[in-house]
Amino acid sequence: MIYVSVHEKENDQSLPQKLEQAIRLTRMKEYHDDDYDYVVRYPSFFEQTADSLMEKGSSRFCFWQDSTEIVQTTFVEQNTDSLTLEQAMAKYASDLHATQQQKGDGCFILSGHLYSETGQITGRRYYAKFVQHRKLWFVQTLAYPEECERAVKRLKEEIDKWKVW
Repeated sequence: MIYVSVHEKENDQSLPQKLEQAIRLTRMKEYHDDDYDYVVRYPSFFEQTADSLMEKGSSRFCFWQDSTEIVQTTFVEQNTDSLTLEQAMAKYASDLHATQQQKGDGCFILSGHLYSETGQITGRRYYAKFVQHRKLWFVQTLAYPEECERAVKRLKEEIDKWKVW
């Protein structure tokens, strides 16, 4: 695990402030999915879950320190119901309890509080982009603590720019 280092003058900064600076300044790595031929960018200090532990077409990158966890994932799922972009956006917005929705060209972005089977997870948010390609949905998500909203700005911008091909 890589920890966000503390310089002498930064000792009074909170972890979200240190993370904001680290994410803004770090080199981004690229992961290429061999199964579906897409690329995703993630911070160089995030740990990658081994492909052998993931389903086909999936990837996971995370940062964890002092109970602060940021997780960036990608996955591919079948559009078994042949949903249009609008139908899928409505369905997933409902399923994920999205508080914000944005439709793009062949894609949509949803965000809101994270939920589990028992209800809203206090202090946790998500940001997700769904890209439609034929009978598939390519999805990239970011889950993070609310207090890290500013820290993950660059990651959300990377997701906004994400093109599958």
